[in-house]
Amino acid sequence: MLYSIIDVETTGYPKNKITDISIFTTDGEKIINEFHTLINPRTSIPYNITRLTGISDATVKDAPFFHQVAKQIIDTTRNAIFVAHNVNFDFNVIKNEFKELGYFYRRKKLCTVKLARKHIPGHKSYSLGKICKDLNIKIENRHRAKGDAFATYKLFKLIIKTKNSSFFDEIIYNKQLTVSNFINEKELDKLPNKIGVYYFWNEQKEIIYIGKSINIKDRVLSHFRDDKKKEIKMCQQVKNITYELTGSDLIAQLKESDEIKKHNPIFNIRQRRLGETYALTYFTNKNGIIELKINYLKSSTNVIHTYEGLKKGKDHLQNIIEKNQLCPIFCQLEKSQNGCFNFQIKKCSGICCGNETKEKYNKKVLKFIASSKPKKLLKTIFTKGRSNNEQGFVFINKGAYLGYGFIPKKEDDLNNLTLEKYLISNKDNRDARRIINSFLKRNNTNE
Repeated sequence: MLYSIIDVETTGYPKNKITDISIFTTDGEKIINEFHTLINPRTSIPYNITRLTGISDATVKDAPFFHQVAKQIIDTTRNAIFVAHNVNFDFNVIKNEFKELGYFYRRKKLCTVKLARKHIPGHKSYSLGKICKDLNIKIENRHRAKGDAFATYKLFKLIIKTKNSSFFDEIIYNKQLTVSNFINEKELDKLPNKIGVYYFWNEQKEIIYIGKSINIKDRVLSHFRDDKKKEIKMCQQVKNITYELTGSDLIAQLKESDEIKKHNPIFNIRQRRLGETYALTYFTNKNGIIELKINYLKSSTNVIHTYEGLKKGKDHLQNIIEKNQLCPIFCQLEKSQNGCFNFQIKKCSGICCGNETKEKYNKKVLKFIASSKPKKLLKTIFTKGRSNNEQGFVFINKGAYLGYGFIPKKEDDLNNLTLEKYLISNKDNRDARRIINSFLKRNNTNE
């Protein structure tokens, strides 16, 4: 069994963008692969974080962006258990970086804090610094990813010596299943290890949850092994599980999105939200300056982006300001008569205090607006089929998404008329376009 010991340093809450990552992959005895790099987070690093880690904006100025190293992270951790000290923090930070690329990063996890508490008991604190001090594990370059990751690796090796490998198998694989009055483990074991969409049905023959996965069996089992109250409550109501294979993750995502809208399952809480309620809009003020603003979607015109919540909108707008050197005052995020704070730190060119012409500023805003226009879908996408005898397709016609389907490989002429015979129609909507554009964007990070 392989274990990837991982540590990340970030810009801190709330953005938690990675600035430094270190991975040591081990078989439990020796390191067999490693990967270390600084990462440019595309945002400013707060002073308190620089004081703690020594990583500043200048440190990461020439470092790669996350998308440039994403494939290496996937490859280095492939087929390995994700191990970290307070694993949920490091894992969720990395998972969220991949999510921004439209990629679902998934690994089994182990936490050295929990393992140490259970198998090296009697210590006052299990923070990395204090437990390592107690155990005479020297940490080189504290609060940098490589130093902390290597110390975690040494701690992990020490824990391994206290237990045999079956101990870890038990932790990872044999969490107790939630008891259902209707579903037993044998039925779960019959589920396929294939890509598709699955449905949970209750005793009243209602669909209570819809999900998708590249491995239906593993994903369904993870629901029944989850100890969160919501998951336990849901699994206790499941009487029947059905599924439909899709052959590809792209079609699975499109089908899941459409099915949730159609059936509105009670446990698909996030997907059942009414959708985006806020929008990023633009308007020209009385002085001829183009302003950006987060507004209620209902009352908005000139919409550029939409968001599920106000915080998401403001966070995104802050990133836009930094990336395009716009002024927070003319994005309705700051009020001042004496120029914005960004001007003081040389991240605004001074439209707010007369140091930049409105023509020059408006040009930057218009350039951003133009770059944000949704790209026209160009052509039908072909994917793997549900079997070797067919291929899947996502049907695009005249720039619009019309649905997906599966066509026998014996069909030679793949023109629109032929594809329409096998088409499962779907509505063209914002979610479908987001899924398709994310798929096209992440070609370099397919696993």
